[in-house]
Amino acid sequence: MLVLRVEYLTGVCMATRHNDPTRSMPEWPPHPDRLYSALVAAAAEPEPSGGTVLSDSAKQALEWLRMREVPSIHASPAHPRTTPSVPMPSNPHEDEIWQKPKQNSPRTVKKGFDQKTWLPIHRKKVLLPIPAVIPELPAVYFIWPSAEPDGRHGETLRSICERVTCLGRSRSLVRVTVEDCAPAATYVPDPSGDVQLRVPQGDRLSYLIDKHTRDGGKPEPSPLQRYRQLDTAPPRSEGQPSIFGRFWAFQPERGDPVLPIESTLHVTRTLRRAVLKQIHEVTCKEPHGCTRWEESVPLCRDARDCYATIPGVLSGYAPDCRPIKAPHLAFVSLPFVHPVQRHADGTIKGLAVLIPWSLDGDTDVLRLLAGALERLEGDALKIPEIGMWRLREVPADAPPLQTLDRRTWSGPSRSWTTATPMVFGHFPKSRSGGEAKVVLDSLQLAGIESSSVVEIATDKHASLHGAPPSWCFRLHHDRVQAKESRPWMRHVTLRFDRPVSGPLVVGSMRYSGLGLMRPLGSDSA
Repeated sequence: MLVLRVEYLTGVCMATRHNDPTRSMPEWPPHPDRLYSALVAAAAEPEPSGGTVLSDSAKQALEWLRMREVPSIHASPAHPRTTPSVPMPSNPHEDEIWQKPKQNSPRTVKKGFDQKTWLPIHRKKVLLPIPAVIPELPAVYFIWPSAEPDGRHGETLRSICERVTCLGRSRSLVRVTVEDCAPAATYVPDPSGDVQLRVPQGDRLSYLIDKHTRDGGKPEPSPLQRYRQLDTAPPRSEGQPSIFGRFWAFQPERGDPVLPIESTLHVTRTLRRAVLKQIHEVTCKEPHGCTRWEESVPLCRDARDCYATIPGVLSGYAPDCRPIKAPHLAFVSLPFVHPVQRHADGTIKGLAVLIPWSLDGDTDVLRLLAGALERLEGDALKIPEIGMWRLREVPADAPPLQTLDRRTWSGPSRSWTTATPMVFGHFPKSRSGGEAKVVLDSLQLAGIESSSVVEIATDKHASLHGAPPSWCFRLHHDRVQAKESRPWMRHVTLRFDRPVSGPLVVGSMRYSGLGLMRPLGSDSA
């Protein structure tokens, strides 16, 4: 086992998130690619003629490290440091110095250009954010469980680690050492994880050397690798978790059509068909050459053999095309609704795929689903009669909106209310307990003990700003089967005697996004 320990000597980690255009969000935990780049920089030795060079032994040790498996990470929770932005002199732009070049003529300095304007005292001051976090334990461990460096590589890595002085900004001082053991990992590679970290891959070492030789500029980030944070999933023994565990959120790009919450069914059904089509590509089209799904996704009864190749927990169907009773994937919309913010307009800010707890140990099915969702990001989601949504995954550790933050929909909380109305599985009868009995039965199907409910309120109107009344939601078959009575739909507010953890979706159409509930508080006492 190879373990590299990174100790933050000042107790502060100063590093900017690689995909933050504002340069104001900190990175935590430090990405493996950041450590690898620091090792490459520390391994460089000065040349007599100027410049730096990597020795052959350093190149071989660093290339050996890059070829190891993706490392696990032990990192404690960290808290963003709240400090004001620092006024710093702005850097001069080349247009301030050079005239516009003429064809086949060298560049010339602008007339009247004064070199003293380069001095910081004469530059305009701009506010520069310095993102930083304060970890609860100022040490991070990078762990390669099956890596065993030989004596030559081991000594070279120790020598390189001794020369690393910072990780992130130059003021983020660290000491890197090679250890014999490490605490249990808190971030582990997982194809279905919701944390994405940069990991060196391919010819990363050659690229870093070439980039430094060419211009010494900032290198492009490495590909992202999915990780799962082991200490964030709520233990099933604490409180009352629903049947859903993992939560993958996606956001349309700016400029895509804006849809109201009433379009929930239209959008979630489109998302489900797109995901099933991507899964079909792997399970049926590639091995069997099936082309029946190219134009549209057929119903299960029209393509039994195709659906038989898709796990029922993903499709929702048994081999005989009957809906399975066990928990399976749910597709929900994430609307902008809020208990107190009156400007909430109810527009759909994103979509989410809810994964049941029963899938936690099934690595093969999780890999199949993760691959389908990744390919879906490359293809635009074609919403019939609406347009295109170019979806991108919302990072779990840095959601751009509160609506897209999984904690907004997961709690825990004692009070919950519906953002989209609950569809009753049958008509409530007063002799059998009325609406309250139907709600309690739905909670049992959602994994929540009905005995913990202390208060139930149902209404046609919602308790959240931005959520429309229940009659505003139309099911697709309403237009076709006008003579058939519409399903009973109500907004529901619940209060429990103990905290309940979500995501929580109730009702007969919970797998299509109706009956999605939002916690009214994060109280855990």
